[in-house]
Amino acid sequence: MRKYRAGASVACAAMLAVWAAGCSGNTDNNPQQGAGADSTGKQAEAKPQEPIEIVLYGGQSNWTEEMFDALYGNAIKKKFPHITPKLIPNSNTPLEQLITTGTPFDLMLVTPSGTRRMVMDYNLHTDLSQMIQANKFDLNRFDKTIIDTQRDIAKGGLYGLPAFTQFQVLFYNRTIFDKFGVAYPKSGMTYDELYETAVKLSRIEGGVKYYGLGTNILWQYRTSQLPVALVDPATNKSAFDDKVKVIFENWLRFFKIPGFEATDRMAKGSDLENMFFKEQTLAMYPHYTNVARRLPDTEVLNWDVVSMPHYKEAAGVAPSVDPYYMYVMSNSKHKQAAFEVAAFLTSTEVQVELAKEGFTPAINTPEVKAAFGLNNKNYKGKNINAFFPEKFAAAPPFSPYYAIADTSIQAVFAEVVAGKKDVNTALREAEATSNKRIEEQIATTGAK
Repeated sequence: MRKYRAGASVACAAMLAVWAAGCSGNTDNNPQQGAGADSTGKQAEAKPQEPIEIVLYGGQSNWTEEMFDALYGNAIKKKFPHITPKLIPNSNTPLEQLITTGTPFDLMLVTPSGTRRMVMDYNLHTDLSQMIQANKFDLNRFDKTIIDTQRDIAKGGLYGLPAFTQFQVLFYNRTIFDKFGVAYPKSGMTYDELYETAVKLSRIEGGVKYYGLGTNILWQYRTSQLPVALVDPATNKSAFDDKVKVIFENWLRFFKIPGFEATDRMAKGSDLENMFFKEQTLAMYPHYTNVARRLPDTEVLNWDVVSMPHYKEAAGVAPSVDPYYMYVMSNSKHKQAAFEVAAFLTSTEVQVELAKEGFTPAINTPEVKAAFGLNNKNYKGKNINAFFPEKFAAAPPFSPYYAIADTSIQAVFAEVVAGKKDVNTALREAEATSNKRIEEQIATTGAK
């Protein structure tokens, strides 16, 4: 994420005004109940709650304390005067250090891909189902796939509440398209149409080499529009079937455009961000929505965005969403309060303020959509509709060993791009490597 902008202080002041007004009445998914009336009809005085500290560990976010206070911390203080919120940034403190030293924390921001290694491996997960029911927390406010993914992770329960989301969209550099007189990409394209566009943009001009499109193959499996399972959760085995091959070959062809000559780092996705952000030699770049928050200023990079193209079998379906969940820690001494904070952060008031900063919100309402990107000038004039698709693909079945499988594919993808292996051999070897590493991990840590 980019460093929090100076303009955020103005946004924060406005945010607090909204939250302050909201605190006097019921807000959506407010787990706190107001003081009731006594038998005379007089309003009973609320018993002051004991001051506590609720600590959030950054997890997979790279939030600074400044960002946390502006987006979450100040709002939490206003809503819950007895709570002092605190952030432990992951940039300063590795998770292992917190575990080793026994440092207490109550909440953590983590995506599905990080859930095993950051939550489950340390037995930090706890099922929130009873609290959700007791507090009448409405799960229907979220896209069904967001909740389904968490239920899959928790085997029917829920370990965390949605905080915000991300999913893939297609960013493109208008300047490169204008330079070569190529029509801009459009939402609703097929991947075949995208490939034809990429071919037109892959060329050398004025001694500068331009590339039509590059991507990180990992993302294309994690959020595929086609239903694909790299690991069978029932057997903990990888089986790279025909759908795995379809996705592999679909993206391989972009790296095999004549004259493309991808490096190993490009094939593994490492150099692409620099090529798109700074060097501006990459015309199109599929990436997650929240990366738009840290794109260079529009005056430097003339970018826009459309929805991801689709496979013929999945027309109108966006890639699966990759939510950031607010996990309540199993060892928290204040689980109920932590749950109340996490629930509050899903409210429309908070989600609107996140949307203003360019975070893809966990809820999709007219208020949230209208607010999207308002505090970031780089979103002005952009195709905001691309950030609000109508239908998401279902996420792959959750497996704690998924990262082993997709990194095995990433390694052989680079070898195929380099011409060192054919596709069939590469996938066969990747499957064998994945299964061996899964077996080794199970032997070391036990099956999850």
